[in-house]
Amino acid sequence: MEPLLRGEGSGGRRDHARGIFRRSDAITYGSNYEKAAALVDLAEDGVGLPEQILDSSSFQSSSRYYFIFIKCNIMWSLAYFALIVLNFLERPLWCENYTKPSCSDREYFFLGQLPYLTNAECLIYEGLTVVVLIIHTFFPISYEGSRIYWRNAINLLKVFCLLVLIADMLVYAIYLSPAAFDFLPFRVAPYIRVILFILNIRELRETITILSGMVGTYLNVLALGLLFLLFASWVAYVMFEDTIQGKTVFTSYGATLYQIFVLFTTSNNPDVWVPAYKYELYSLNLPGASRWYCLYFIIFVLLGVYFVTNLVLAVVYDSFKSELVKQVFEMDRMRRAMLEKAFNLLDTHSTGYLNKDQCIRLFEELNKYRTLPKITKEEFELIFDELDDSRDVKLNKDEFADICHAIALKFQKEDSISYFEYLPFYNSPTSKQLKEFVKRPIFGYLVSFLLVLNLVAVIIETTGGYM
Repeated sequence: MEPLLRGEGSGGRRDHARGIFRRSDAITYGSNYEKAAALVDLAEDGVGLPEQILDSSSFQSSSRYYFIFIKCNIMWSLAYFALIVLNFLERPLWCENYTKPSCSDREYFFLGQLPYLTNAECLIYEGLTVVVLIIHTFFPISYEGSRIYWRNAINLLKVFCLLVLIADMLVYAIYLSPAAFDFLPFRVAPYIRVILFILNIRELRETITILSGMVGTYLNVLALGLLFLLFASWVAYVMFEDTIQGKTVFTSYGATLYQIFVLFTTSNNPDVWVPAYKYELYSLNLPGASRWYCLYFIIFVLLGVYFVTNLVLAVVYDSFKSELVKQVFEMDRMRRAMLEKAFNLLDTHSTGYLNKDQCIRLFEELNKYRTLPKITKEEFELIFDELDDSRDVKLNKDEFADICHAIALKFQKEDSISYFEYLPFYNSPTSKQLKEFVKRPIFGYLVSFLLVLNLVAVIIETTGGYM
């Protein structure tokens, strides 16, 4: 594998002469610095070739197909966006049950103002989109290989959803044909489209992954909240059984549970406990004797709203944070694998470090790629100094692993020359007098006077009709 990556055959000089500016060209037949720059750029993306491909003999051919794939990212994104938009453009099936008023009457059915496509237009629209989705779904096999592709659970889920979408589209096409069945209860396509959209948008997929990891903790907290509501409802039902509250509001345990649940959201507070506070007991004809029952509601609100709710929020947040840490750790591991491959490409003599000249040459190549911020020549040494924690004027693998973060740093720059200084009149005597006048306090006083004068003029104009 090393000769494949490090060797620069007889065509290397020709390739360098014509200039290599594309990431795919650099990995396929570029110099070691151009290959390393492409890998560093991939590491910053957060996505890239599978880790198993990096050490395989088919790395160069796989990378070529991979970059063809990412060049079409705009087309893939538009296809999934079109798939979601179709949910708003196709007429719902239940609309066929209404002739008067029809779904076209938007004042009766609040379905938005977008025009509906006909059934034939929907099929053509969805068919063209599905063709693009099929290409997008199975194209990764060309650079990952079938063995890696089918071992990925996300890929399997994408293929399953795509098959369900195709099957649903075929059933709908048969339903629209004249000689077919005349009843179709529902379509699963609108829901599958949303699932496919989530599966193919990395940020959404990562968010769903985090939420799925929180399910166990969330169920435990949900059980705690339900237990609290069940116990509080039982206490309320027993306590207010012979009172006005029990006769009018807490008439059964089910009604009590519902009212206590609504009270947990404070939507019916304090209306729900007004009868218990305002009226006397049925059993004791003593005015105001039942007003002590308001303590139950006060304690419930204090415990439910200010303790249980905060406890649920704290537990859910802690679970979210732990799942996020796992995800960040996995992304950092993948980035480190990419950067280690780039480091090995530059460390041709296996010394275990890179010197300053090697890093500066790498920075120069990095300016040709799209992801990382552009690096000025003045920042080359600043970035190297930031990476060189040991201050030995060379970088080891651990120091090199922070290269993406170091490049993203904003260094304090010296004041640049203003564009006005290039104009001829900037240094003229009149211009110098004007600059001196602006720097004086009297200029600020003059501006303040004009603002106050403008305020007086506005007041006079707006109140002139009433005077």
